[in-house]
Amino acid sequence: MPTAEDLRALSGNELNLLGAAAAERGAAFCRVLGSDEQQEWLSRGLHLMWAAVSGEATADDCLEHLDALEAADAENQDEEHDPTAHPGFYADQAIGLVAEALAGSANPSPERVERALRTLRTLCSMVDFKLGGEVPVIVRSSDPRPAPGPLARMELDAENELVARLAGARETSSNTASADEIRATAEEFGREVTSAVKGFAAASNWE
Repeated sequence: MPTAEDLRALSGNELNLLGAAAAERGAAFCRVLGSDEQQEWLSRGLHLMWAAVSGEATADDCLEHLDALEAADAENQDEEHDPTAHPGFYADQAIGLVAEALAGSANPSPERVERALRTLRTLCSMVDFKLGGEVPVIVRSSDPRPAPGPLARMELDAENELVARLAGARETSSNTASADEIRATAEEFGREVTSAVKGFAAASNWE
């Protein structure tokens, strides 16, 4: 997985590309499990997010859309004992990934991207755990960490591949890390996530 040092080596625009790609990969959680209102906000947020990294939208446009989300959140506070037991939790997490990317348009930071990547890895691991039969693994302090599940492994590979691609483009001053190509790759990954999340929803009796 990308280290904090890897992320600190990236430029502001590269961090925004990495955050946008993560949000796109995780968008399936909202598309499958979110409400109509959430999906509408997500769609507009993704559009603005990619437009911003391509220079076709401003940070102010992104922050305005983010303000609309924060206003809605303030009106819909819900105290839930175990939020992960409901589909809305996962949709909210996907919304949060887009929100981080939108905020990054004005203030890119390695910490923001690292937080988004950690969130997405956790979501993927939760899907793997459910689809793997929810078999707990007890790990002693001396034991190696268990291997990630298939979706989490895919996510880690996607992160590493994009960080390497961005670094390679910087070193060669090439144009091999364009926003359009990165978006297409993230959207392809998102289709894999969609299939897994649908299985996750079925296993959770949310269909």
